[in-house]
Amino acid sequence: MREILDIAYRTIGGKTLYLDLFLPGGPELPPLIFWIHGGAWMMGDRKWCGAKAETGRGYAVASVDYRLSTEAPFPACIEDCKYALAFLRENAGEYPVDFSRVCVAGDSAGGHLAALMGVSSGHADWEPGGADCSVQAVIDYFGPSWLMRERPQSWHSGNPQGSEEDRRVVGGLLGVPVDSPKGLMAAAAASPVTYIDGTEPPFLILHGDKDDIVSIEQSRLLRNELEKHGVPVAMHTVFGGGHCFESNPAAEAVVKDFLDYHFNRVVDRA
Repeated sequence: MREILDIAYRTIGGKTLYLDLFLPGGPELPPLIFWIHGGAWMMGDRKWCGAKAETGRGYAVASVDYRLSTEAPFPACIEDCKYALAFLRENAGEYPVDFSRVCVAGDSAGGHLAALMGVSSGHADWEPGGADCSVQAVIDYFGPSWLMRERPQSWHSGNPQGSEEDRRVVGGLLGVPVDSPKGLMAAAAASPVTYIDGTEPPFLILHGDKDDIVSIEQSRLLRNELEKHGVPVAMHTVFGGGHCFESNPAAEAVVKDFLDYHFNRVVDRA
């Protein structure tokens, strides 16, 4: 594996944002897994990469930083993710990667942003002018899909109306109180289910049924909306799995099959 670390892809508000790129061995141009870290939108960085092991199976992996909610409210985080992908495509000649085959993936808050990238290709307000920010597949690990509280699918499992912690975290993401008129509009704008129209790439959703941070109902809602619009989607439930469930062989096998099927790859599973 070859590592290209600390690639500066954007400077905004005096802050420089970076990504790390991990390349497998071999002469071919590999597909790319574009990884977005979790951390309630308020913590973490690109070093929290849950996909790096896929380089061993012939995939390239990019892990990106984005502005946290403590630095800038939504849509800063999704803008940064899209700018990172646009940067890589604009500089494709420098990196031996097939940027026509990109799977965006992430966990928790990163799962939310991965899903949002998958459903919002062409969103002019979030993308550099003329850039290609499309992805060809999405893997969402237990990410919130609907951030408004007037539905029963609260993003928190324990309280359908949302706890004080829910309101603090989501309000921090949005930059306004989640119960305010502006907060309701911002929550809808930040929710992946808002944008589904049938043009989305294939989705794989994974969620633990004992998740006490992000309710599995969030993933079921996303799956149902995608199915309603005819989008290829599979959902894998990790029975007994909590939030950020530990290594699970069945889930890992599902992820490998999804990647290899959609990118037409035959790889060594040994």
